[in-house]
Amino acid sequence: MNIYQQMRARVLAALEEMTAEGVLPAGLPFDAITAEPPRDASHGDIATNAAMVLAKPAGKNPREIAALLAQKLAKVEDVSSAEVAGPGFINLKVEDAVWQGLVREILRLG
Repeated sequence: MNIYQQMRARVLAALEEMTAEGVLPAGLPFDAITAEPPRDASHGDIATNAAMVLAKPAGKNPREIAALLAQKLAKVEDVSSAEVAGPGFINLKVEDAVWQGLVREILRLG
């Protein structure tokens, strides 16, 4: 599993928490949610479209969902910050130790 898949799993876990808390309705489709490099590297390490994807089926404003999701993601291990951008994207910065660990693993694997 790569860093983007790992972070997508953490985004989905946070969304499940939000569903359990009643912030989001049950049964929302998570298939189209991504965690990938942002178009502009100055925006962070990983971007997610989760709030944009879920806004219409949830009947909520995407920035509202993004703000609540960003609060949860900022508390996730290995995330140094989570910021809402534009209409509801979330840009994540990952702790330096995560990248250093990946380099060590790449070197170990040759």
